[in-house]
Amino acid sequence: MNRQITHAIRTVGTRSVAVLAMATAAWVTAAPSAHAGPAQGFGIGGGVGRYNIRINNPSSLESTINNYSANDTAYQFFAQWRFAPFLALEGQYMNLGTNRRFLGGRSELTNKIDGWAPWLVATLPLGPSIGVVGPFELFLKAGEYWYTYRQAFISPLGVYTSNSKTYNQFVYGGGVGLVFVQHLDVRLEYDELKIQHTDTSNALWLTAAFNF
Repeated sequence: MNRQITHAIRTVGTRSVAVLAMATAAWVTAAPSAHAGPAQGFGIGGGVGRYNIRINNPSSLESTINNYSANDTAYQFFAQWRFAPFLALEGQYMNLGTNRRFLGGRSELTNKIDGWAPWLVATLPLGPSIGVVGPFELFLKAGEYWYTYRQAFISPLGVYTSNSKTYNQFVYGGGVGLVFVQHLDVRLEYDELKIQHTDTSNALWLTAAFNF
């Protein structure tokens, strides 16, 4: 039994040292590249994505439909100010499209959402630049989304109900990016949006920004 315990301790110790060595190597690799990211200053960009929404029990339509799930093409435009090598402020217009759910009998439920969001973006460059490509980046972002939420149930007899309200909600996301020629930043991004009265509300984006 003692030999087994001793062996287990040695195994755990060996693995811990290996993990620590890998983490140290990653940090050493990342540290020199901190100066290889995009220069501080202003940038503009935009992107397209897929917005997903799910409402399990729509309160205004509970007698008509039990759940609603849909997706649609979304788009965004933004301006960014990188005021430090690792931090940036971003102002964004975000349109999440018009999500439709056809219910049969020529009836449908629609949800349209669009608005503005300020974000704080934290970026970590990883690895060196190779020619006109690099560095590879990881980023996290958080902000507040002010948006208008328009919901309507449309039947052959007309609009059964229609709501248009303005909300604001804390939002967050993150992803990976790659810099080209030190000025063009291409990113794959996932955002958790927490839209009011929804059970699932998220978006996957492909964006590009030019940094001056």
